Amino acid sequence: MKLPVTQARELMGNDFPWINRYFKEKVPKGAGVKTSETICIISEWLNEPTYYANQTFKGWTIGVEVHIFYKLNSGLSNLDEEMKLARLFVRNGWTVENSRNHSTDPDTQQVDKVFYFAKDLVIKEREK
Repeated sequence: MKLPVTQARELMGNDFPWINRYFKEKVPKGAGVKTSETICIISEWLNEPTYYANQTFKGWTIGVEVHIFYKLNSGLSNLDEEMKLARLFVRNGWTVENSRNHSTDPDTQQVDKVFYFAKDLVIKEREK
């Protein structure tokens, strides 16, 4: 099974043309990020066993943080696009665990937004 970050990135696909660049886990050194671009950083925040029964776990919970830095003066209707993003995750079995308020990055002055999505995976028992 693919890691949570990979699953989330593949789910988002190219459905959000207003996001110029995506990064997994962090922005690599030398990436040349500009405030004229909207970037999305997808990182893992949850990855643990769950649904305990019969002295073992029956499921696994995964979670990703989706952190968006909007380009300066984007003119984008952020709320509509953010709801579209959240609906995409929910339609695909994820829950919205947290949707933080918009804030302004003190270094770049870009407006940013953070979502936390989680998904429960059920582990199928092997047939004997």
